[in-house]
Parts: sequence; structure tokens; C-alpha cells
Amino acid sequence: MSPERITLILMVGGWAGSPVEQALRRAHQAAAEDLLETLWHTGRVERAIVVTDDPDWAPALQGMPLEVTVDRPGEPFHFGRRLADEIGRVGADRVLYAGGGSAPLMTPPDWRGALNDFVGDRPQAVTNNLYSSDWIAFYPARALAPRIAALERDNALGWVLSEECGVPTRALGPSAATRLDLDTPADLLIARLHPCTGPRLRAVLDELDWPTEAVKGVLDVMGRDGGHLTIIGRSAPAAWMALDRATRCWVRLFVEERGMVASGRLRRGEVRSLLADFIEYAGMDSFFAELASLAEAALMDTRVLMAARGCWPAPADRFNADLLRWEEVHDPFLREFTRAAAHTPIPILMGGQSLVNGGLMALVDILETRRRSHR
Repeated sequence: MSPERITLILMVGGWAGSPVEQALRRAHQAAAEDLLETLWHTGRVERAIVVTDDPDWAPALQGMPLEVTVDRPGEPFHFGRRLADEIGRVGADRVLYAGGGSAPLMTPPDWRGALNDFVGDRPQAVTNNLYSSDWIAFYPARALAPRIAALERDNALGWVLSEECGVPTRALGPSAATRLDLDTPADLLIARLHPCTGPRLRAVLDELDWPTEAVKGVLDVMGRDGGHLTIIGRSAPAAWMALDRATRCWVRLFVEERGMVASGRLRRGEVRSLLADFIEYAGMDSFFAELASLAEAALMDTRVLMAARGCWPAPADRFNADLLRWEEVHDPFLREFTRAAAHTPIPILMGGQSLVNGGLMALVDILETRRRSHR
């Protein structure tokens, strides 16, 4: 294998069961096929290994040397062990790992720029986000595999390789392309409107019957001079700056618990939230009434509030809550929270970290594209 050629290990799996989980699974599979084709066109990928828990799915692509390996039924999935096992099995040293919902907006030129300096036989890595990696290329993979095997999730991979293993790691500049990840229904609703969404993913998203009023309402407020927008959760300065450069709306930011996953605070039950305390003190309806008095639209990373309460409902509950389908949410706290949000007279987009980072930057992209088309 040429030292500049890369083995892609793409992991696509997770949700199944409820209709909303099945929709996210279909979207991840479609996004994975778009990603495979995009990376193949860069000329840097020599072969691809697709790791999946779905025995009925295999990417339909022409030309790329592709192997599909299915998780063993009944065996608990562990991210680090699974990735390390694949690295050892195929004997790969120059590896690009990607999750199924990662990088849905990155184009072949974006990838060529990302991988342009990923050459030579020195330890190195490049990732979309050092603090929460959705994808990362790294070398030498076999030497790093024992440390990788201990990781439960992919988020901390870039940080661990950089800070614990001493691998020089380059993180790409923040943008919608580098930061949007398809974690929640809100991310899918935004991706449906973005001009760089791949054809397979777009076809799946166009079939969804999910409500779009909240996304349109948020865009209307962002695009209006003097509009009032509130952003809640683990948002980063790059997202605020993109919003500030592109709009003339007034913004309220309530930023809490950035890094709660990578730092281990979520796992240790140490997450704290001033807004969660306010909800506990004032009640759901009072919280949303106050929010509606301050803003004309809101983006909300609700996972901080859940973690601060020590409650982490099932995926179906979280995703139905994101869609404001409170009648289909079983967890008592989240059901009442979603009911109150659904009856609030302003558009509210609810989701996870990606919503208030890559999702917000993608909304800015959409707004600027619309402005250009109207000139």
C-alpha cells in the first residue's frame, strides 16, 4: 500500500425500532453511501471497511474496493474495541475513521484539503473537531490501537490521540461542513435545506413527513433585521461568530456544559445547569413563557438539561421530543417539557450539540444561499 493511500473504516449502526429511529437509521445509511462516493473521488482512499449492525444493508457503490462486516448478534457494541479489532484484522496503519452521520456537507474539494497534508511516516492525525471528533484520520493506527480499544465513544478520539498519545493533531477550521453531524431529527431537517447535502441523503430526507415550521420560523427570525433569537446549550464561539457576521438579529446565548461528554462529566453524573435549576424552581410553563417573552425563536440543546437532571431517556423519547411529538414521549419529565415547548408561541428547534454548532452554521449557510439567489 502506498503510504499516502488510506483505509477508510466507516461505522454505521445504532437506532432501530420506533419509526423515528428507523428514519434516522435510513438517513445515516444514505449519508454513508454519499460519504463513500465522495471520498472515493478524492483519490486518497484505497479501500473501505463498513462496520454495521444491519445485516440487510450494504452500500451499493461501483468501483470502490469495499468490504461490509456485520456486528455479531447479541454482542454488546463497544466503539474502541470494534475499531481496534478492524485495524488489526486488516493490518491498516493509515486509517480514516468516520461515523455514519458524519460530514454530510463535505465535498470532494473539502476532503482533499483536509487530507492534503496527511502524508509521510511520522505520527499524525487530522480531524473535524479536536474536542468532539466525528471523523479522524490517523497514523500509525496499529501502534495506537491498544489505547483506542479503551474508548467507549468516538467523541474523545481526537483528544486522546493528541493529549494522551502525543500524536500531532490538526483540527479543521469550524464550518457547517466540518461541524454538522446527523445526531438528531433537527440536524436532518436542516440538512434537507442545505445546498451541499448529498443526493442519496437528500432523497431520504425529501420523503420525511416531519414538520418544517420550526426550521422555517428560525430562518425567518435570523434573516430579519432586529429579530430576536435565543441559543441554549453547548454552542461554541465559531457558531456565534458565523451568526454575527451573517445576520443583524439580536441574540441571547445561554451556554452551559461544553465538553460534558469528552470530559467524562456526563458519565460521572457531574453535569450542572442553571437553566435546569430555573425550570425546577419556576416550572415548565413559566420557563417557556419567559423564553417566549425574550425571543422570537430559539435553538435548544436539550441534552444538557436531561443530563443535569440525571435523566437520559431512550432514543425514541429524545427524538420524538425533538420533533415536539409530546404524546409519543414516555419519560415523564421529557413528556411534560416537550408538551410545554410544543405550546409555546415561538418556533423552537430542539436537539443536541450539533444543532447549536454545525446546525447553526448550516442555517447561516442556507440563509446566505437564499440571499444570493434573490440578488
